[in-house]
Amino acid sequence: MNSRERVLAALNHEEPDRVPLDLGGWVTSMHKIAYENLVNYLRKDAQEPDKFPTKYRLKDWIQQLPDIDESVLSRLGIDTRYVRPGSPQGDSWKLDRWEDEDYYYVTDGWGVTRKKPKKEGLYYDIVFSKCPLKDATVKDLESYNWPDPEDPGFLKGVKDKAKEIKNDGYAVVADFNFESWYENCWYMRGYERFYKDMYKNPEFVDALLEKVSDLHVKFLDMILEEVGEYLDVVMQGDDLANQDGPAMSLEMYRKFVKPKQAKVFDLINDKTDAKVFYHCCGSVKELLPELIDIGVDIINPVQVSAKGMDTEELEREFGEDLTFWGAIDTQKTLPMGSEKEVKEEVKKRVDDLSRDGGYVLTSVHNIQADVPPENIVTMFDTARKI
Repeated sequence: MNSRERVLAALNHEEPDRVPLDLGGWVTSMHKIAYENLVNYLRKDAQEPDKFPTKYRLKDWIQQLPDIDESVLSRLGIDTRYVRPGSPQGDSWKLDRWEDEDYYYVTDGWGVTRKKPKKEGLYYDIVFSKCPLKDATVKDLESYNWPDPEDPGFLKGVKDKAKEIKNDGYAVVADFNFESWYENCWYMRGYERFYKDMYKNPEFVDALLEKVSDLHVKFLDMILEEVGEYLDVVMQGDDLANQDGPAMSLEMYRKFVKPKQAKVFDLINDKTDAKVFYHCCGSVKELLPELIDIGVDIINPVQVSAKGMDTEELEREFGEDLTFWGAIDTQKTLPMGSEKEVKEEVKKRVDDLSRDGGYVLTSVHNIQADVPPENIVTMFDTARKI
């Protein structure tokens, strides 16, 4: 099998020649420090070190994720390649940057401000004291300066890139999440305030979710019209759970979130034959029947350290309906485990999740800065040999 055939077999719950491997997406990549360490590690043993370039471009400034070079993806045997929106051209997406003695600051097109420490800072974190909608009313949403979801810059180069990936024999994965539309609601409102509003101000929560999901639908409608026929997977995602369970009751999920998600997933299924990939960290097991009900085909990241996320049980209960994508532990095994423990982790997840296909292997969320390069290489090399 070539890479695309391998991934498609797994997604269709057929047995591939080996478990497919993924690296490089919005939630399946690695921090720039981990990447720098990996490239230097690969260069040490390479006959031609320069084929692993040390320079890179950041594709995600918030999480500090690099655009992983093709040489690294090829060395690790990665079966997926990503197509992303082009850079927006309009003023509504311009970033406002400044700094003080201790931090770098950025305010994005949604009006959300983040900061990164100048000393040993790893990411940009939200400054909740500056949430732009923290005191807003439903009426204020009508006059808010929303970013343009149909900026023509999003389409630049997308179709050509998707065609190229498909012609090269890789699975075409669309990184089209429009900056996590659900999470953007609490980014703008504030986490605690947003969840309290579900009980105290439900009209506002519903109006905010409706507005932001509608913007996302406009973006998807435009970009899938352009490139939908070439895609194998469309990534979506928001974190609706924590380590112990869903972040809200099922009643609140069904009332506020599920109808908007259904609208998004229905559009994807109308515009393309691609599988719907849904990212949700934490203990998401209780939500899986709900997500299956509205058209989710793939669940990621399969956070095995969270409550109820036993991979053998997940496969037994949901393996007929879902493909599992991820599952290699990034909280303990990858950063702190020995190479032997990494091999054991890989073998367990493959044994638990890849019966009759239905599994794409990668780390649980992005590989963090403290993960040794030896463990990254061991993870992918072991998986290719099983």
